[in-house]
Amino acid sequence: MSFSTYAAPPPHLAFSAEFFNSLKISQIPDLSYPSLAEIGSVYWTAFSIEMPSSAAATIIVPGEVLPHFSDLRPITSEMEKEFKDGMRSVYIKFTHSGVNYSVNYSFSKINLIRNISNYQLAAQECRHLLTHLELPRFQFLGLALEAFHNAPFLSRIHGFFVTDFPLYKLGCLLGEKWLEEDVFNALAELSYFR
Repeated sequence: MSFSTYAAPPPHLAFSAEFFNSLKISQIPDLSYPSLAEIGSVYWTAFSIEMPSSAAATIIVPGEVLPHFSDLRPITSEMEKEFKDGMRSVYIKFTHSGVNYSVNYSFSKINLIRNISNYQLAAQECRHLLTHLELPRFQFLGLALEAFHNAPFLSRIHGFFVTDFPLYKLGCLLGEKWLEEDVFNALAELSYFR
């Protein structure tokens, strides 16, 4: 078995790449993200030949506390090499809110944690945008708002010549945030073609 096959989370699992690809924008508010420990909370790691099969070692369990992915980057950079040397999991010790955790994660769970980290900000932006669009003053959007709710979470904006960005980035237009460059380019394109 190849490393990429072994380390890939099964597509049916929550937080797999396929999971995020199949989410609709309307499902984001109900998405329950696990708690993440603070950056710097991991204080020990060791690769292991064990092939863990328990739920705690292979899936994201509801209410679980996970180490922050920033602390796992050294692990991910070594996983393929360690796999070739016979390693199949990693022991991790970390602390969160004064509690010490000692866990053994399969390589696929490490990749689930990577996905959680990669999409966490996008999910927050999407939630914020949905909350704003549900205000009474936007009810006139009717079918357009319904189409937005039914769009895939990772869908891209359409109708522009030079700009292509995920819909959730529209959330940067709310409040006093820095505009994403891609969103700014889309606004500039709209102004140009008026």
